[in-house]
Amino acid sequence: MKYKFLVLIAVMIAIVGCQKNEKKSISQPDKDTKELSGKGYSIQYDSSFRLDESGRNGTEFYLFTPTAPGDDFSENINLIIQNLGVLKYDLNQFITLSEKQIEANGKLIESVRKNENGQEYHILIFETKMNGFDLKFLQYDFVKNDKAYVLTFSAKKDEFENHRKSIEKVMNSFGLE
Repeated sequence: MKYKFLVLIAVMIAIVGCQKNEKKSISQPDKDTKELSGKGYSIQYDSSFRLDESGRNGTEFYLFTPTAPGDDFSENINLIIQNLGVLKYDLNQFITLSEKQIEANGKLIESVRKNENGQEYHILIFETKMNGFDLKFLQYDFVKNDKAYVLTFSAKKDEFENHRKSIEKVMNSFGLE
């Protein structure tokens, strides 16, 4: 039950923003792109995104899209790394648990397995209402070495498709080392 709660927390943290002492590096492959790497992962993102590595809400990082004055929600990508410990969950077990938690609190729209560049991962798209917002999420889940890497994009439901193409480019650059 404790681990079900942890998965639920990971899914819900996606809309809000534990600092780790392990070093991370940021490089700039070209003028429009930056790369963040650390703790066994790397990701490339548009240089217009704002990076937050404060560890807020147990995240490794947040990448906030540019906002316009008056925006009441900041679309973002975040990464949470969960230690699966003694559970020894594989990706199938982790996804089964995640889908149950999503369906208990929202609407699961899509669930698909991918295997690209030697990495197996699972994509979930779901909607829920939180803090007065109708939100839509795109989540990539990876399991490696008894850890779950949960990479999540959060947006207002009516803004999701406006960001989807550029966000998928960023999320597709995510890799485990």
